Amino acid sequence: MPGWDGSGSLFALGMRLTKLDSTGAPLVGTTTCYTTEALTTVGLGLTYEDGAQITQRNGAGNLCMSYKAPDTLTNGVVDALTVCQPDPNVFQFAIGGDTINRAAVGEVQTVTITGTPTGGTFTLTYNGQTTAGIAYNAAAAAVQSALEALSNLAPGDVTVGGGPGPGTPWTVAFASSLGNVTQMTASGTGLTGGAAPAVAVTTTTPGVSALALGFKAPELGITPNPYGIGLEFWTRDILDGASNPDLPYIHWTVPRATLRLADNFVLNAENALQPVFQGTSAQNSNWGAGPEDDWPVSVAGAADRVWQFVRVASIPDLSRGYVTVAA
Repeated sequence: MPGWDGSGSLFALGMRLTKLDSTGAPLVGTTTCYTTEALTTVGLGLTYEDGAQITQRNGAGNLCMSYKAPDTLTNGVVDALTVCQPDPNVFQFAIGGDTINRAAVGEVQTVTITGTPTGGTFTLTYNGQTTAGIAYNAAAAAVQSALEALSNLAPGDVTVGGGPGPGTPWTVAFASSLGNVTQMTASGTGLTGGAAPAVAVTTTTPGVSALALGFKAPELGITPNPYGIGLEFWTRDILDGASNPDLPYIHWTVPRATLRLADNFVLNAENALQPVFQGTSAQNSNWGAGPEDDWPVSVAGAADRVWQFVRVASIPDLSRGYVTVAA
């Protein structure tokens, strides 16, 4: 067995929560895995069942035999999992229930040609990417095709109506999933003929991103998370008073946990609204390499214990947001 170089763990850098399917595997989907850097502390432990104490005495009452059966590991413990803000998504992943959401609104921008051009082209620029020339009298479909050809817009990201120009403006409706977007700019230097030809863009409906506004506790009489959730944490690996230059992080994995609030959620003037969760952890042979296949140990079943940790060279993006779990 190799030796340990003396490095230690410091700072909770963030965590990843993953819903599980009925087999214990990470649940496939776009909203089944959530990361956050709001983790402040978590405790991982083990629970044992005490082995039986057996004694035997002779007829005179003297002890002639004593035996203590070995203790048996029954499950893991997740204690004082604390986050520094009441994120509704963390609540929903940890203990079930529902988030209260604000619906997304797709932005609408209008492209208008002014003056009286009789020919030529114009261009539109979105987030630094500029279209090929668009005919001054293009149909809506042609404008949409020009925008979808940009590397930062995919088919379905925009729907163009109105037109054809120059007499009728085009409306560019962005998908609601994009929320509030940067207003496009336009260049009419390629327009020809007529008086003072130009092109302008205005925002007629600002986009609004979807947002979790609150949380509803689970319904009574149901099991909120019947299959549990997978938990992962990352900490910094310290050696000789500095970040370890070899493997600077530690990746902790709890492949199946069942959580609940550790105490009442008290609201008062001095409470910073830091939710604290606790629960148990169990083995999960179908956890595999996790939701992003980044558990670094390649041995089959290496990540199936009640909890485990391993030093790694890098960490994923732990800013708040969903992670897509592929099949």
